[in-house]
Amino acid sequence: MSRFKMPIIGSFFESIAAEFRDKVKPVPGSVLRCDLCGGATLFGGKLCHTGVYLGKDRVAEIANVDGKAVVQIVDPYDFLNGQGTNFLRTGINIYVATDGEGRALGSREIARRAKTIAAHLRKRGEYDLAENNCHTFTVWCVTGEIPDEMQLTDLDVGGALKTAFGCDDVTWEPTGFGSGDFSFDDVDYA
Repeated sequence: MSRFKMPIIGSFFESIAAEFRDKVKPVPGSVLRCDLCGGATLFGGKLCHTGVYLGKDRVAEIANVDGKAVVQIVDPYDFLNGQGTNFLRTGINIYVATDGEGRALGSREIARRAKTIAAHLRKRGEYDLAENNCHTFTVWCVTGEIPDEMQLTDLDVGGALKTAFGCDDVTWEPTGFGSGDFSFDDVDYA
């Protein structure tokens, strides 16, 4: 049995179904996610890209730029699309981590850490899919400590959020931001 699955069709339908679910607006310090590789799964978790919402349509992320791990601040459109250079980002929606009851998880402290890392530690050495990637950056922002274990999927990030916020469950809810949007302000949060 393979531990790696590529449910392109399932991910597509999940993205379509997200259009009909309640949208959750991220707060500063919220963790955001978009799919990689068509929503493939590994060890039960989603292969995805994560970053930290800073507010005012700014997202801090770590990206692979010519083999280097570079922390950068981008807008939601570039977060979702990889600034047109990352063919692995295949999502059509941005999701936000919630407490399982539809409330976005986030704090100003997480946003502050992300801004500080972006300002002072922009280059983080060689990019490594297992140990120096977007999830490593995101968990560092959430916990305040660089993780000493591999961070591969949304489950790793969710575990850090559970601990930080003391919640039993972390779910990923659609923000309503899709590939045709340019601002979270374009989304109708009813």
